[in-house]
Amino acid sequence: MKKIVILIAASVLMVGEALAFNAFGHQSIAALADKYLTDNAKKEVKAILKSDMVKQSNWLNSLRKKAGMEHTKDWHFFVLDANGKSTTTNENDGIVQLEKAIDVLRNRANHSEESVNTALKSVIHLVGDLHCISHIHIDGNEATKGFTYKTWNELTAEGKGFYCSKTYDSSWYKLWENRFAGRYTFFTPQYYGDDIDIFANEKKAEYEKGTPRFWVENVGEDVVRALEIFQPGAVVPAQMNERQEYVHTRCMAKAAYRLAALLNGIFK
Repeated sequence: MKKIVILIAASVLMVGEALAFNAFGHQSIAALADKYLTDNAKKEVKAILKSDMVKQSNWLNSLRKKAGMEHTKDWHFFVLDANGKSTTTNENDGIVQLEKAIDVLRNRANHSEESVNTALKSVIHLVGDLHCISHIHIDGNEATKGFTYKTWNELTAEGKGFYCSKTYDSSWYKLWENRFAGRYTFFTPQYYGDDIDIFANEKKAEYEKGTPRFWVENVGEDVVRALEIFQPGAVVPAQMNERQEYVHTRCMAKAAYRLAALLNGIFK
C-alpha cells in the first residue's frame, strides 16, 4: 500500500512539473496582482478584458501558436547588454513590446477597443515573463540562453545499511519554468498566489519601484548570482536546486506586485 501511495505522489509531482510555469505561473501572478489592484483599476481591467486577469494571463503564449504569428515567440525574452543594462531597441525584444503595450494603455483614448484589449493582455503576460530567470538573456553569456547540467541526489538511512546515490539530467530552463510552480498545479492560482505573498509591506513597496527596464535589470542580477552555481555540464547537489525556490518565489511575487502597481498607475 505504501508503494502505491509513493507512486501516486511521484506521478502527481511529475505531471505538475510538466504543466510548466507558462500557464499556471502566469495565472498565479495575475491572481496575486488582482488582490492589490485598486477598485478603479479592477473595474477598468474587467471592462477592457470582458473577463478577468487570471483567465487572460496566458493569451500571449496562445498567440505564438497561430499561423503567421510564430515570430512572437521572441517577445517572451529580454536581452541585457554585457553590463546587465536594458538598452535594446529591437522590436522583437520583450521589453520593447511591453513598453509599446503600456503606451497604448496610457493613451487608450486614441486607440481602438481591440488594440487596448490586446495591449492589456500583453502587459499582464510580459510582466510575468520578465520575472522568469530563464527568460533573461545577457549579451556575451551563452549560458543564459539555456543549458543542461547534472543533479546529484544522495539518500541515506543511518543504521539501516541503506545508501543510494543517483545523478540525473536537469536543465536551466526546466529549473525556472517547471520545477517549483509545477508543484502547485493541483491547487488554484489564487492559492499559489497567496502562498507566494510572503513579503512585508516595506519590501513590497521597494519591489514596486522603478521602470520595466529596471525590473529586467533587477532579475538579471538574480541570473548572474544563479550562474555562479549552475553552469553547463556542472554536477549540482539536489539540495542546491531546492534552495532556488525562494529566488523563484521572490521573482513571482515581484511580478505580481509590479503588475498591480503598473496597472494602478495607468488606471487611476
